[in-house]
Amino acid sequence: MRNLGTHPDTDYYHVISRVVDRQFVLKEKEKEYFRQLLFKQAAFAGVTVVAWCFMSNHFHLLIEVPNKEKMLDGWSDDVYLERLKLLNSEVFTRQVLAEIKMWRGNGNKKAVHRAAMAVQARIFDLSAFVKELKFKFSVWFNKQHGRRGTLWEERFRSVLLEDGEAVRFCAAYIDLNPVRAGLCENPEDYRWCSYAAALVGDKESRKGLARAWGRQRWTNVVAREYRVLLFGRGEAHTGGETADGRYVKAKPGFSRQQIEEEIKKGGHLPIWKVLRCRIRYFSDGAVLGSRSFVDSFFERERSRFGDKRETGARKLRVSMGSVTSLRDLT
Repeated sequence: MRNLGTHPDTDYYHVISRVVDRQFVLKEKEKEYFRQLLFKQAAFAGVTVVAWCFMSNHFHLLIEVPNKEKMLDGWSDDVYLERLKLLNSEVFTRQVLAEIKMWRGNGNKKAVHRAAMAVQARIFDLSAFVKELKFKFSVWFNKQHGRRGTLWEERFRSVLLEDGEAVRFCAAYIDLNPVRAGLCENPEDYRWCSYAAALVGDKESRKGLARAWGRQRWTNVVAREYRVLLFGRGEAHTGGETADGRYVKAKPGFSRQQIEEEIKKGGHLPIWKVLRCRIRYFSDGAVLGSRSFVDSFFERERSRFGDKRETGARKLRVSMGSVTSLRDLT
């Protein structure tokens, strides 16, 4: 596998940022909004979120950043400005797009170029991406909670990673955070991490973790190898004084027996765990069954769906035999 950590085409970074005074203010509502904002900003910035985890007072991200100079080679002002449409849901962006339309109409090419250069500064750049992500979340958070001032403790910290083992180990470190914190026994039980999201079929999380293996898509091989890695890196430590007189802090994690069992199974998830991870289908899927069964219901209730939808059955994000769902859940 090529060395992307020092390769001119792309770099990997582990990013950490904490809430001011390390207060536990990120609840479920905040984490869900942050997740949505994260992937929207990543799409605009042209970076890939390889792994992620949101804790109550900090977050971890593993970000792949392409080489900016190479990515922007040959871009015109129109290409830059077209990218703004990815953020069209924001009032400020809509205002900018309206101004650009006006400038184009009256032939103000300099103003259009300045707007394009402002976009250029915001994309394929780690600092710009994290700064904008944190700023937008802070504005939303302050509005939701009637507060003012900074939300984040300091400028984010980042570590450049070499592709290969370093990237994969970092992804595992990130997804093991809730286990290490004693919040859950297994990483798939913590909703706000990339591994749990990948198991329930989140496309972006699967795509990101696949990149840690140099793959373009999530496969059973990636899933199994990553699970073995998670358990291999997540052994519990009792803590105490070492032979050389140092004190090591106790760390929750997996027992040696659990690790050996997972290695023996090759990272294969039993069906009951798959079903538990996919429990949302049984509450939000609306209709579950064979393709013919779901399509039959869809045809009977055709008037309840939009004109563009042609079929009812949707393939599940994880294999359950021939079972399909009426709703395409992510």
